Amino acid sequence: MYGYIQICKPELKFREFDEYRTYYCGLCHSLKDHFGSKGQLFLSYDLTFLALLLDSLYEPQSVKKESRCIAHPLKKQNYIKSEVTEYSADMCLLLASYKLEDDWKDDGNLLKKTANILISGRTDNLRKKYINKCRIIEEELQKLEKLEKENCRNPELTASCFGRILSEVLVYKEDVWTETLSELGFHLGKFIYISDAFDDLSKDKKKHRYNPFIDQNEHDQDFIDSVEELLKIMIAPAASAFEYLPVIKNADILRNILYAGVWTAFRKRKNDYLNKETTKSKEETDERSL
Repeated sequence: MYGYIQICKPELKFREFDEYRTYYCGLCHSLKDHFGSKGQLFLSYDLTFLALLLDSLYEPQSVKKESRCIAHPLKKQNYIKSEVTEYSADMCLLLASYKLEDDWKDDGNLLKKTANILISGRTDNLRKKYINKCRIIEEELQKLEKLEKENCRNPELTASCFGRILSEVLVYKEDVWTETLSELGFHLGKFIYISDAFDDLSKDKKKHRYNPFIDQNEHDQDFIDSVEELLKIMIAPAASAFEYLPVIKNADILRNILYAGVWTAFRKRKNDYLNKETTKSKEETDERSL
C-alpha cells in the first residue's frame, strides 16, 4: 500500500504506542505465517490501521505473544494475532500485488514485475478466496486506468475509483456495520489517492507519468492550499463514519491516526515544496544582485 494512514507518534502516550506496535508486529507475523518471509516485505501502516480498526470494533478472540525477529533481535516484542490480523494480512498481500502490477504497467520496472511473479502463487489463491472483492477491485482499477489514459484532470473522479477499492477492503463481513465501514473506506481511499498524487507530483513530472495535478505548479502556495482543502473535505466524512462506530477499545489510537497521523506525509511534502521554492527564489535574487 501507500503508508499514509499512520500514527502521529509525538501525540501518542507511550502505552498507546506500545499497543499500536503489537498490531503492527501482529500483522507482520501473520504475513510471515501465511505467506513466508516474502510476505513480510509488504507490511504497511495502512493495513495495520485495518487490523487495529477491525479488532477494536469486533473484539474477536485473540492471542498476545512475544518473540524476537530480524528487526528486533535483542528484545522480544509483543504482538497480537486474531482472525482480523489474518484478514488484514490477506488484504495486504492482495493490494500489494495489484500495486506491483500497476507500477509495472506505469514504468516497466522489472523488479516490481519479478516481485509480483514471486508472490503470484499466493495471490492467485487469495483472488479465488475473495472472488467478489477482487472483481470489484479489478473493475475500479480498469476505470482508473481508462481515466488515466484519457488524461483526466478531475482528481475527484480518479480518487473515487481508489475510494471504492478501499471501501471494499474495509468491509470485513456483511453485518450492521457494513455500510459505515464502506463509507469510512471510501473517503479514506480518496484521501490516500490525493495524498499520493500530491506527494508524487514532482517525480511524475520528471518521468512523464500520469498525475491529475500534472498541470499545476507544486511550489505554488495557492495550489498547495487547494489540495489541503480537498483533503480536509475527504477526511471529514471518514472521521464522521468512524465516530458512528461503537469503538471504545483503542479509540484514542484510531483518532490519533484519523485526525493527526494521516496528515504527516502531506505536511512533510508541503514543507519540501515550499522550502524548495523559497530556496530557488533566494538563489535567483542573489544572482540578480551580483
